[in-house]
Amino acid sequence: MNVTSRLLVVFAVTAPLLAADSAYDSNRALLPHCQVLLINDIDVPAEEAGRLLEVNAKEGDHVQKDSLVAQINNQQALLSKVAAELERDAAQTRADDDIEVQYSIKSFELAETELNNDVEINRRQPGSVPATEIRRKQLDRTRAELQIGRSRLDLKVAQMTADVQNAAVQAAEDSIQRRRIIAPFSGQVLQVYRQTNEWVNIGEPVLRVVQMDRLYVDGFISGDEYNVVDIADRPVTVEIALARGRKETFKGQVIFVNPIVQAGNRYRVRAEVENRQEKNQWLLNPGSTATMVIHLQ
Repeated sequence: MNVTSRLLVVFAVTAPLLAADSAYDSNRALLPHCQVLLINDIDVPAEEAGRLLEVNAKEGDHVQKDSLVAQINNQQALLSKVAAELERDAAQTRADDDIEVQYSIKSFELAETELNNDVEINRRQPGSVPATEIRRKQLDRTRAELQIGRSRLDLKVAQMTADVQNAAVQAAEDSIQRRRIIAPFSGQVLQVYRQTNEWVNIGEPVLRVVQMDRLYVDGFISGDEYNVVDIADRPVTVEIALARGRKETFKGQVIFVNPIVQAGNRYRVRAEVENRQEKNQWLLNPGSTATMVIHLQ
């Protein structure tokens, strides 16, 4: 074999290796066979036991965050709130009424004036007012002074009672709200577990809601070609194949790179992608396979 033949053989052997090394692209990283995953998938539970007065959602419905999807019987809670509000208002009325305090102050002023007058008379004409009378009026003044403190204390206790009743009102309101089953986020109802007039216990799921407007896309990237710092927080484009050869792309961003290297010197990359609808149906569906391109530049 001549020199030229040997060079051709060497080139034929090394050409595939050179092609494999050329898979690295400084502008983008290609991740095939990625998995589309849900971000939020919640079985919405009942926070109180009771009979379901209504279930407002059915399978397939799109619900908005904090919208009412089911209502548990709240009649007892409503009555408790009304009673607590009446007791609070009565206590607050007593707390705002300072007539007793004003009367006690006036009584003290009168007792002190009468005592001072008698003391002044005795100063001018000693013995005119008996000592027992002076002591009695001193006692009247002390009683009136103490009554001021007692009246003010009664007002303070009345205000504390009003505060306690106000807390009871808030507790009743919280009990009412716990019987409202609301959507924890904007999403789609996938399953309804309970129907109107059925009984639910605390913690039992009433329906299942999933978030569809934003999804996770997970894939693996080679640690031989890219470092974590190269791809963290980078924008991505995700492509999926639909029926009859149709393809759609979606934009997103890398939100997490698992630093633990797995078999084959690969590590997992997670991107969050914005989904979109066509004819009220989502195009990107959880569980499907996608191709993700991470834009490095």
